[in-house]
Amino acid sequence: MSIAKQSKCQKRRATKITVIVLAGVIFAVLTSYIAFGQKQSLHDSTIRMAAILFRHGEKNPTSFYPNDPHQNREWPGGPGALTARGSLQAFSLGQNLRLRYHSLLPTEGMYSQQNMFVRSSYAERCIMSAQAMLAGFMPPTESTSVLPFLWQPVPVTSVPRLDDTLIAQKKPCLKYDKMMKEIYSNPPPDLAQLDADNLELYHNLTEFTGKPIKTVLDVEFLYNTLKAEEDMGLQLPQWTVGVYPDRLVPLAEKSYTLFTDNDYMKRIRGGAFVGEVYNKMAAKVNKTLESSRNLFFYSGHDVTLVNVMNSMGILNQTSTLPDFSSALVFELHEMSNLPEQYEVKVVYYQDSKTDNPNVINVLNCPTPCDLESFKKSMSGLLFDSYDEVCENPEKC
Repeated sequence: MSIAKQSKCQKRRATKITVIVLAGVIFAVLTSYIAFGQKQSLHDSTIRMAAILFRHGEKNPTSFYPNDPHQNREWPGGPGALTARGSLQAFSLGQNLRLRYHSLLPTEGMYSQQNMFVRSSYAERCIMSAQAMLAGFMPPTESTSVLPFLWQPVPVTSVPRLDDTLIAQKKPCLKYDKMMKEIYSNPPPDLAQLDADNLELYHNLTEFTGKPIKTVLDVEFLYNTLKAEEDMGLQLPQWTVGVYPDRLVPLAEKSYTLFTDNDYMKRIRGGAFVGEVYNKMAAKVNKTLESSRNLFFYSGHDVTLVNVMNSMGILNQTSTLPDFSSALVFELHEMSNLPEQYEVKVVYYQDSKTDNPNVINVLNCPTPCDLESFKKSMSGLLFDSYDEVCENPEKC
């Protein structure tokens, strides 16, 4: 081998060694940084509790209209079922939640009933979304996994829809139900005007769909069906051009907010959940809650989120049509400069891709919003007895 070629080989060998050594150093630095960073975040975190309300992942259409060209196709799981992409969305949400709330997990990251509680709407898509989210939020390590793959079972509880005041919110409420019927039968001026302005649209939609479209609720159901079909890549009928989504969105948004149209309705549909969160936080501060319990998950629907957010007066900071796997999180923080003093922070995850949530300003509660100020700002929503505030007849 010539001296020139030998010199070139030596240079290449030296370059390779340098690259390998440099890569090793970078890897070691990054590993140390990540480990140190995690220890620091675990040590420095001021979060002491989190209550997380999230929407399920993508689902099949729940209902169809008579002229729907897609109603007879095969829908895996059936109408309203969680899709494969919906499971992945919930899983991704769990991974993103882990980035912010991993310090609340036990050291080994394994489930413990003393550490957390998970509740879901009775709907299967919500239960399955909770399971997928938890798979992303708290995967075991290879050394702690008891199964031949990295997943651990976590219990998800639910109650029948007609007993649920928090998530499905279907428990009968005599006074509220009468009020809701009155809104549809005798619309308030703003809703009556909206219906009048869209009479021609309602008529055309009735002709196109083969289904009577008379109210914003009818439009909301139609919008949700079209949105689900569009999300799955299905071709929408030609008549939807110029109608969907632009003309339907404002009407669907109005339909969602009707459930919390006045202060009393906000109290029923939003107050039950806000009260749940406040009571958990107060118990945590007063040390009457299980000492290590600091994570509460609630798997629900888009209307659950809208009801809570509109009741709190923060809808303009979040979304009137929440995306799949969006989440509203109530955080309890110990003030770093005032030990044993606590404040409430609220953040919103727009969708399953969000890893840095938006900070929400709680109305009438300037930062720092301490726990008692939070209670005061939400006082119009809080109540002690659902049946009493609903004027439900006493059971014998």
